[in-house]
Amino acid sequence: MKVQLLKIPSHLIVAGSSWLSKIIIAGVQLASISYLISILGEEKYAIFSLLTGLLVWCSAVDFGIGTGLQNYISEC
Repeated sequence: MKVQLLKIPSHLIVAGSSWLSKIIIAGVQLASISYLISILGEEKYAIFSLLTGLLVWCSAVDFGIGTGLQNYISEC
């Protein structure tokens, strides 16, 4: 007796795993925020959040200047 398997298209597997990973990441982030607030308190968590946000912003502001400068110098 042959068992007929249901073939799921690969694009649906990729889309489903993407959604699942986003849901898991959101859950972990919410849990970590609750945990950090309980450990640090509201004021210290606000300072922590502000400082980490500024660090991320400063690293994002680079906009590839280092890579562009490296390419420019190597052409000279």
